[in-house]
Amino acid sequence: MEWVKNFEEFYIILYAIIILFINLDYLREFPKIKKGMNEISSDKELELNPSSKSVMFFILTFNFFRRWMIYLLAVLLTENVVVLIISAMLFIIGLYDSLFHYSVDKVKKAMNFKLFLSIADTIYSSVFIIYLLMK
Repeated sequence: MEWVKNFEEFYIILYAIIILFINLDYLREFPKIKKGMNEISSDKELELNPSSKSVMFFILTFNFFRRWMIYLLAVLLTENVVVLIISAMLFIIGLYDSLFHYSVDKVKKAMNFKLFLSIADTIYSSVFIIYLLMK
């Protein structure tokens, strides 16, 4: 257990870099994703119900590890009010996106919203990684 404690910052930086690469890959693939979403006509083509509780739980869990955990780490490690405010705003935007953009039609309409959120997450993760490396 002592070994893990000695490398806490390394694991946090590694996690932040992985999240950064996920966000960069999403931004790179965004035109293909948008085109693919436009080819799906409705929720009827899906094999699962996007408004079910299990799908919502999966979406919230995914967003916790993809977005919200990095916000928590940044707030806890920086102890900065500005970081807290930015994190809270991004958390609220991400939660809104998770809770209200779950059907195919709503996701199609919110693609630019999702793009904005991914750009913000990418910038946020990049700045946080720079902060950790300079610390």
